Amino acid sequence: MKARAIVLSGAMLCLCCSVHAADNEPAPFKKTFSIEIGYGIQPLHATFSPLPSEEDAMAKNGQAFVNNSDSFYLPVDISEVWRVSPHWELGLTESICWKFMDVVQYGTFGTDPNGNPRYDLDNRTTIGRKAALPSAALSFQARVIWSPKWKVTAYSGLCVGFTSMTGFIPVPGITPAGVRYGGKHIYFFAEATLSPIATIAHGGLGWRF
Repeated sequence: MKARAIVLSGAMLCLCCSVHAADNEPAPFKKTFSIEIGYGIQPLHATFSPLPSEEDAMAKNGQAFVNNSDSFYLPVDISEVWRVSPHWELGLTESICWKFMDVVQYGTFGTDPNGNPRYDLDNRTTIGRKAALPSAALSFQARVIWSPKWKVTAYSGLCVGFTSMTGFIPVPGITPAGVRYGGKHIYFFAEATLSPIATIAHGGLGWRF
């Protein structure tokens, strides 16, 4: 229901912008290149962290991650965006996300026949907080610009990406609605999205050359 509402509201916003952005004498178009730095709600693939191999390595030392309500994510990304026509942009985004969780140490009760310690899973102590191995993604985007002549720019987009958590399986994404505001070179952006970059919300700062 939430996803349907996001898509519907984004379509209505883009339709309105497209209708009112017409100009009888458009300014000459100039191709531009932008760098965007963003932050958003953790992408869905990051919930696969930590990987089983990382958990196995910690288990050998009697330690384990605890995924609870205090766990948090730190996703950041950088995008290179090419404005190739008044209504179209192409982008490449590299993103990385760390998941921070509590770490517990299990107590021991003797050794096994090979001399390895036995760990008591009912006896554990929280020893701190640690970030699991980062989850990375590479995404290719295409954006349609609905209001190319406005200072407040509205856009939508589609993307496909590859993540370190899903291997070579392509992960699609959609940005129903995004807005951008700023001057000639520096701008802010905010968007509703469901993609390898972020989930539900994403925003940041852009620098246009």
